[in-house]
Amino acid sequence: MAMVFGRLTSSTLTLRGRVAEQIREAILSGTLREGEKIVERKLASQFGTSLAVVREAIIQLESEGFITKWPNASTHVTKLSPVEIDKIFACREVFEGFAVEEASRLATPQNIESLKALFLEMVDAARAQDSKSFIRKDLAFHEKIWDLTGNEYLQSALRRIIRPLFAFSSIGVAARRSFDLLEDANLHLPLLNAIKSNDPQASRKAYQAALAEWRAMHLPLVNATKSNGPQAAILEEATEPFAESCG
Repeated sequence: MAMVFGRLTSSTLTLRGRVAEQIREAILSGTLREGEKIVERKLASQFGTSLAVVREAIIQLESEGFITKWPNASTHVTKLSPVEIDKIFACREVFEGFAVEEASRLATPQNIESLKALFLEMVDAARAQDSKSFIRKDLAFHEKIWDLTGNEYLQSALRRIIRPLFAFSSIGVAARRSFDLLEDANLHLPLLNAIKSNDPQASRKAYQAALAEWRAMHLPLVNATKSNGPQAAILEEATEPFAESCG
């Protein structure tokens, strides 16, 4: 892993938050590439922080889906293959489809207003071509649906399954400027209206239609993230001597 970070400057964020923010931005910009190994010792040296702070930041990024860490294995920037994306969408259809039905059955007018507000914020971000904000609002919209179920086990399962997909989307959308954010945002409107009607079957149908479109939109992102490789490789080559000096 090349030296891509400098010493931390002052901020209102906690030390862990500042480290996480810089790593997240490096992932989104392509400086840290999908699948790239994360070496905690080198990050601590580059940031000028303790190993414990870096590990806390890695845990935060793992919960957000940007980092993948398996037991007894190394830590990497999240990378998803077409096969893995298919597996996530297969699980998503089952778990989130059930969540949509439950949310539709249980949603109050106040819940619907909150969901509508998130949808409108997503549309605003899409119109502004603010991909980072769009992904955050998109995830918040879905997490609101999960929360409406009142089922913490379902919520935990969905976060584990879907957050890596949203993180991967962030990387891909940042690399693929032609991605139609507004089209993606508008796919949520029939789902919102179906949940508003408190009709679980209609909500499931609207969700399945949207899910098919989202899956089709995600597959091109696999190639989009690869296009960031040359830029990152140049950066790595230019900074490698500094990386070596960090031990």
